[in-house]
Amino acid sequence: MKNYILIYIALVTLALSSCSSSKYTNYLKDHTEVVDMEDSLRFTSLSTSFYNHKLFLLGEVHEVETSPRIDYALFTQLNNEVGIDIYLAEMDIAQGYYLQKYLEGSNEISLKDILKNWPVYIGSISQQCRNKWKKMRAYYKTLPETSKFKLIGIDRLVDFNLLRRLLTDKLHSSYHSEIPKDEKELRLWITNKLPDILASHSPSLDVATKTLLQNILYNVSNYEKTRSRDTFMYENFKRLNSQNQWTKEKIYGNFGFSHTLQAYSGTVAGKIKKDSTLGYTNSMVSINTMYVDCKLTVESAALPRFMQDKGQTFTRFNYSQDNRLFLYVKGIADYKKVTKPHSISLIQLNGKDSPYLNSTRGTQVKKLITIWEGYDIIEGTSTTDYAQYILLVRNADWITPDSL
Repeated sequence: MKNYILIYIALVTLALSSCSSSKYTNYLKDHTEVVDMEDSLRFTSLSTSFYNHKLFLLGEVHEVETSPRIDYALFTQLNNEVGIDIYLAEMDIAQGYYLQKYLEGSNEISLKDILKNWPVYIGSISQQCRNKWKKMRAYYKTLPETSKFKLIGIDRLVDFNLLRRLLTDKLHSSYHSEIPKDEKELRLWITNKLPDILASHSPSLDVATKTLLQNILYNVSNYEKTRSRDTFMYENFKRLNSQNQWTKEKIYGNFGFSHTLQAYSGTVAGKIKKDSTLGYTNSMVSINTMYVDCKLTVESAALPRFMQDKGQTFTRFNYSQDNRLFLYVKGIADYKKVTKPHSISLIQLNGKDSPYLNSTRGTQVKKLITIWEGYDIIEGTSTTDYAQYILLVRNADWITPDSL
């Protein structure tokens, strides 16, 4: 019996093992830009065809320490090159509103309070993440008025205290005392009362305030009907795209890795790509981040006890997408061969004569033990249907929580 077990383990190991392929590495050598981890993160290999896109989506694992840095660096490079008009944020309408005010210089609400209930949990409990927004605020200040962008939250509602604060800021003081504090009652009040307020005060409301209140009503009205965050973000994007006529704007969005995978019908990226009425099908690009020999911030309670950092609320978890037990990307050996440790590398997957145009290598996942969410490859798709660029991060540390 022991021999059979050993043979089984050996066969599984062989099945999951993957050597680099010259067919792929020869292509990658000419389509990979390697930047040392400590260097300023600017990519010079991005071409005019890349900058010609209208919608740029960055997908990341939020809990790796390079994620805030990559977001800031890529966004500012794009803004400096082509002028980004809209920054789509993975946060709700109230959080997005007050974060935009923070970027503009407001100190009315602290950054920590704005992010207190952010769905990106690590972003609400880490100074490293807050520092990105402080840098973004400083950058925003340097921009001329004609080049300033607008940050918009399109995610499902989560911070109802902040939403209540927004209503008191925008509605006449005569309504303040009747705005409920209870979440459910607040949603009911908005659904029943706000239409009447909009109708009766429409002439006295400026366009921006009226539009904001209409969008709050829309978000609340769809809160119960649309449970999926990806669907909620897509519906919000579709509405805002029509409302603001984003036909010529350059749009950038920073999201968790899964949201930016274009081939799936259930992701916000996939929904946008498949909606021909929006006009982004052939003018959007996903830049998705992958990781080798990195560390991840994980709540210890979410892990089996033997994987936890003993006695710690958070575990500094080993995270590598070449791990044959937990998460192995077939073909990641090709990416590793053309990069080096302690670097962040930009890999173009959809260049001329790319083998990734007709293969799922570099995307297909295998694993023995399920810890991380996985995605099955859709039959008939290729690697470039999911993302067109990869950022390969090697040897990055975790994001340190505030409690440490």
